[in-house]
Amino acid sequence: MNAANAEKQEILLESGTNELEIIEFQLRKLLPDGSEKIAHYGINVAKVREVIRVPETTDYPNPQPHLVGVFSLRDSLIPLVDLAGWLGVKSANAADRKNVIVTDFNDMSNGFLVDGVSRIHRISWEEVESPSQFLESGEQDCVVAVVRREKHLIMILDFEKIISDINPELSMEKYDVTEDRKVLIDDRMTAKRQAKTLLVVDDSAFIRKLIETTLRTAGYNVLAAKDGADAWEMLTEFEHVAEEESLPVSDLVSMVISDVEMPRMDGLHLVKRLREGSTYRTTPIVMFSSIMSEDNRNKALALGANETMTKPEIGKLVGTVDGFLL
Repeated sequence: MNAANAEKQEILLESGTNELEIIEFQLRKLLPDGSEKIAHYGINVAKVREVIRVPETTDYPNPQPHLVGVFSLRDSLIPLVDLAGWLGVKSANAADRKNVIVTDFNDMSNGFLVDGVSRIHRISWEEVESPSQFLESGEQDCVVAVVRREKHLIMILDFEKIISDINPELSMEKYDVTEDRKVLIDDRMTAKRQAKTLLVVDDSAFIRKLIETTLRTAGYNVLAAKDGADAWEMLTEFEHVAEEESLPVSDLVSMVISDVEMPRMDGLHLVKRLREGSTYRTTPIVMFSSIMSEDNRNKALALGANETMTKPEIGKLVGTVDGFLL
């Protein structure tokens, strides 16, 4: 699986092709009658550093729930998370029979206990479906997408939410724009921001709400889309309205802030399509993603994005938007 780590910078493939690779893994759920049920989950290869055997761990004082301990890997101290426990699944396997998926995104590494890792799927984002309303339960949802295979469904988990829940000190929820001295919030600046409308595109309801709250508190009008296809439909409709009303499209949407990983249409493909037309050729676009490596940043900028940010950097968001629009 180290090959996956070596190749992960290639995962976004030829930029904007709307493809990805996911690692499928399993959790063995112990049912009340003593039988087992296998649940299938997935994670983008671009977030995975490697897959290892369960390491020796050291207990962490006063740990968060479901934090097994910490372990050392190549001079890094990495927390180990009981993924089944966090999901509320009673595991059928002893810990020593499990594997650990070591992730690397949002400028941090974490380990997740799983019962098995089966294979890598190379798929189009068009095959990745948004979860149904039954699965998407607002702030508490942990499934951001679903992939259908021949005999089962693969649930793509919201690992950013899992990490922020287990380690709140690292969460973007800690950020409060009203306490940020670098952001000016007064009547004049609020009025200037209120004249601008931003479109926020992210498949995680958790992340979407954090970004919306930060921008609205600073004064901006905010619209939201749950994936790239949803955003494309909205932006196409704005284009039609602008033509009918003889308005510049910037009167309807001033800027796009988009994630990269999303069902149906990813953020890079969205940028590519927007820049191919004339309507949104100069609209400022910021990519706000947990997998914004230097290579992915270069791909985003080459496609026409104006700026990229890594998701922990929410403290820079309002200042970045101000720089483009004000």
